[in-house]
Amino acid sequence: MKSVPAYEAKSKFSEYLRAASEGETFVITRNGQRMAELRPCQGPELRRKKGMMREKFAALGEKFSRPLEEFSAPA
Repeated sequence: MKSVPAYEAKSKFSEYLRAASEGETFVITRNGQRMAELRPCQGPELRRKKGMMREKFAALGEKFSRPLEEFSAPA
């Protein structure tokens, strides 16, 4: 685990983020005290796929596109 001052972590964040994604862990310090850790995520990577929530939601149907009666102009 590498210790990094907060101001350096802020100015070189993209570099530290890239290193963390490759498996390195950093401890971010402020005034010499540990404040946070930057480390790679654990567990399976979740990727969204087109249509993955399709079975959770019903199709909208024709009724969805019709104008609401309460907002229709009087004839």
